[in-house]
Amino acid sequence: MRALVALYFAIGIALLAVGFLATGPCETPNKDAVNDGVFVLTWPVSVYGYVIVGRMSPTDWLHNQACAGGLGSHPIGPAPPPPAPPAAPPKSLQQ
Repeated sequence: MRALVALYFAIGIALLAVGFLATGPCETPNKDAVNDGVFVLTWPVSVYGYVIVGRMSPTDWLHNQACAGGLGSHPIGPAPPPPAPPAAPPKSLQQ
């Protein structure tokens, strides 16, 4: 069990390091330790939300975390439109 937890943290830290070192020059490196810690703990959720379902490439995802203020400042995409209101019953049924 300890090995699985260690592997989980190691993958999160490795992804963060790749974001800082291998995705291009950092204009403004993310220096927020809390944001980085949340990324390391929740990387599977964010990879699903931003890369698999969202519109980011894996490189953009890592670069935005490391060099663009963290992922919390980048929306996944536009919110879906609200559901359509129910159709009115036909006039022949209204009395």
